[in-house]
Amino acid sequence: MVLPAFLVSLLLCSACQSSDSPTTTQAPAAAEDTPPPPPTPVQALVANPKVGDVYVIRFQPQGTTDTRYFFYHLFRVTPDSAYLHPARKPAPDAAADLTQPDFQASANTIGYSRGELAGLLQPQAGDVLKTQLVQVRREQ
Repeated sequence: MVLPAFLVSLLLCSACQSSDSPTTTQAPAAAEDTPPPPPTPVQALVANPKVGDVYVIRFQPQGTTDTRYFFYHLFRVTPDSAYLHPARKPAPDAAADLTQPDFQASANTIGYSRGELAGLLQPQAGDVLKTQLVQVRREQ
């Protein structure tokens, strides 16, 4: 018996929709609505800069495996920027006494946008000195 073509397609279509055919379920989408983790204390301080903050930048001098720290004294904050005076010299310890002349602010000024400040928290690709903001020293 030969079935007309429209009946064959109707039968195939109904077979696809029958409850006997296996159903595929889609896996739930990746958790796109998952909130980001809460900011670390350093991230929170960088997001809310205050005059008098001292940013502690860890770096590795080129050609060595030593770790050194450089201090940037925040002296001016605007709604979209922050201005810092770098210290005169690096220190071997992040807890260096900032009253020492070498670690006090120099007359040089470096300006950063708020986005650039946040970027200091992450190591940057291609940075041979491996600089990274690791601490904010803030007077209580």
